[in-house]
Amino acid sequence: MQNTSTNSKKVSESKVVFTYGVMPTDLNTGGTLYGPRLFEIADHSSGTCAIRHTRGRVATISCDSLSFLKPINQGDFLTATTFISGIGNTSVEVFTKFTKEAPMTGETELAAFCFLTFKCKGTEPGKIPAIIGESLEEKKIIEGYEGRRQINKIRQQNNKDLKEILK
Repeated sequence: MQNTSTNSKKVSESKVVFTYGVMPTDLNTGGTLYGPRLFEIADHSSGTCAIRHTRGRVATISCDSLSFLKPINQGDFLTATTFISGIGNTSVEVFTKFTKEAPMTGETELAAFCFLTFKCKGTEPGKIPAIIGESLEEKKIIEGYEGRRQINKIRQQNNKDLKEILK
């Protein structure tokens, strides 16, 4: 459920844009960007975004989804564009879109995207500022938060049940 606080912020107030040149040490044995390296970038930029939005401490509590769409190659410029995509009672959902750019031609392609959730530590429940999308893309992604949240609740219950089995 979107927080009902009258306090709100525009996406641009906490958005993070990070560009990185993919190096040989970032590659897997197939010669493309190693998946955990992409996750590391997502977690770092998402955490920065969450802190900017809340101006408080946060902790990653879940990677709700990470979709790989195109291989990312050595030498590509990888841009992570990260913004708050949903506000819970004590947490924020953060979206990261990864585009790859061929450095010699400037051609860009969507390479991956993900949603991470962060617990807002020390924030009073219901007091996280609401988020206001500015572009059509931001608005559409923010509008989808409630549906993703319901899916995450099911996943969390399944994980709780699995945890009992794994003891």
